[in-house]
Amino acid sequence: MKQLEFGFAREDITPVYGAPLCGYFNPRPNRGVYDFLSLKAAVFRTGNTCAAIVSYDLCELDSKFLDGIDNILRAAGSPLADRVLYCATHTHTGPYANDLFDYAPDPKYLRELADKTVAALTRAYESLAPAELLAAETECTTLAFNRRFIMKNGRTLTNPGKLNGDIDHPEGGIDPKIILLEIRRNDRPVLLIANISNHTDTIGGDIVSADWPGVMEREIQHDLGFELPVMTVIAPQGNINHFDVSTPGSQTGYDEARRIGKAYAGVILSALYRLKKLDATAIAVARREFDAPYLELTDAEYAEAKKVYAENRDAVMADGTDFTSEDIARGVPAVKKFFAEMAIGCRENRISGRRVEKQMMISFGDRLAIVSLPAEPFMEIGNAIREGSRFPMTMLAALGMGAIGYVGLPRHYGNGGYETSPSRTLADRTVGETMIAGALELLNNR
Repeated sequence: MKQLEFGFAREDITPVYGAPLCGYFNPRPNRGVYDFLSLKAAVFRTGNTCAAIVSYDLCELDSKFLDGIDNILRAAGSPLADRVLYCATHTHTGPYANDLFDYAPDPKYLRELADKTVAALTRAYESLAPAELLAAETECTTLAFNRRFIMKNGRTLTNPGKLNGDIDHPEGGIDPKIILLEIRRNDRPVLLIANISNHTDTIGGDIVSADWPGVMEREIQHDLGFELPVMTVIAPQGNINHFDVSTPGSQTGYDEARRIGKAYAGVILSALYRLKKLDATAIAVARREFDAPYLELTDAEYAEAKKVYAENRDAVMADGTDFTSEDIARGVPAVKKFFAEMAIGCRENRISGRRVEKQMMISFGDRLAIVSLPAEPFMEIGNAIREGSRFPMTMLAALGMGAIGYVGLPRHYGNGGYETSPSRTLADRTVGETMIAGALELLNNR
């Protein structure tokens, strides 16, 4: 019988002091470090079949950059070429690794990131040794909330603010499921993987941090008494975050990252007794490419954007600072102008050509699989994939194999909410359904 083998390595990817941080509408030069950022490489092999997962403490990754890493692996004759599922934790206090709002990453940092990825995968492959795979499911219902609300006027608003009396009801629900994988060697855990749906944006500001996943890892290590690596794979969270609008207290800052990270650690630690060994002697890998067309603005949407821009043409932020999600919810004139300009760009500065993205699936036996989604998908997309998957345990890797921004279902467009506000790079309304169909093809036809 084939034996599962496993190898692991990690690299420090913390940026230098002053490097701009990604995650908001403008770059913020960092002023220091709360905690270090890592990339973690997990390699699996049964017989001659290899697969790997690499997780980065970064906001998002560009598919062309990831293609470049595969090209390096291929040129070196690595058996891992085209067999690595790359994903980001989506921290908003890490450096740029792809273009966002017309700001490009530092080429030197990208070269170092690619080199460190290849180095970690190489070391992990070289350290392959017999291992066991265990899995469990648990859930948490108190740390994540749907952040899109139907207001009393019937419109959808993202992050409407604490105790807003104009809220009618949330637009959707959450995904409370947490899937845990543990890899053991010689009856000792050597890696824990947690698949959790929540936004990784609790801190704000300009100090580097891995956000709540970093705190969660350290808390688990402290409780267990040794440095067990913990890899967080973020499940669909495009319409989910940690803000409880029914409470008045502040939920932004490093203290919030610590609160959430410690709470998730408690949930996970209390579920470790549920871990059961899986038959992982058969690994399968499948990939697909698909078109992710850009949104086309309707004539009515274009006319409305022109009207809003004209009404707010001279608006600027009063204090000259960057605007926040609260400014979006309040409808600050400078914010209206910003989003109107983005919408107008869909028509007047449209991106030409095809956008081709990838999805990847790795399965372990007939009970467990992980499939990627190169976006910030809404939780409804993840639910549809899990419901249609033939695998009893299906892990979902949002921001996996690339990132094309927020992706919802057709019903989420056209009624408000900044995730689906038109922009040049926003995906077409149908792309969410395309991702669901593609994920199910990978999961069920192999």
